[in-house]
Amino acid sequence: MKEYSVVVAYDDPLKRLGIKAMLEAPKDMKFNLYEDITDLENLRKVIVDNQPDFIVIDATLNSNDSGIELAKYTKLHASKTKIVIMAFTLEEWLIKELKNLEIKWILYKADTVENITKCAGRAIQNKPYISKLFRESWWKEKANPIPEVSDKSYQQLSKTEIKILNQVALGKTNKEIALDLFKSEKTIKNHRQNICKKLQITGSNALFKYTMKLKDVYH
Repeated sequence: MKEYSVVVAYDDPLKRLGIKAMLEAPKDMKFNLYEDITDLENLRKVIVDNQPDFIVIDATLNSNDSGIELAKYTKLHASKTKIVIMAFTLEEWLIKELKNLEIKWILYKADTVENITKCAGRAIQNKPYISKLFRESWWKEKANPIPEVSDKSYQQLSKTEIKILNQVALGKTNKEIALDLFKSEKTIKNHRQNICKKLQITGSNALFKYTMKLKDVYH
């Protein structure tokens, strides 16, 4: 069984103990937690010196934006460390920061052991995970620039394909769409190919041109 090193950046000692207990629960994964570290300077030192596999960060560390600053520091100095953010609310500013940092693992602070275990498992596989409670907020800011249309080919698209088409209409790259929809870039490319087949369109930037045509016709 492979072991994974974890740093927990959390102010409340009781919650740190709770997270530790949750991480000790899985039988098929073993997590080794560093001793309690409450000082930001010491946290930075541990991150640089030990390059942990995971760091679990309270988004409101020290009752301000220290959690996000620590996430930025981790990204810069320990690029292979997977960052898990825990929060009670996912406000617009926080969503923007997390997306800019390309953080893929977000947990609700009151999540169950099962949710945290699932998040850890997906992180190990480098697959994104966002708590169900936050998913609506994560996508809320994304307006759908393409309305429902009567085109028969368009109506063949699945809900996921329509989401991707709307992201294309916003000028998003495959990487950005993959991050927003918590899928791999390869999956997004496959979806785009399938969408093109269904819509019977080909050529460079075919999907983007198609979305522009829809917007011109139906808006």
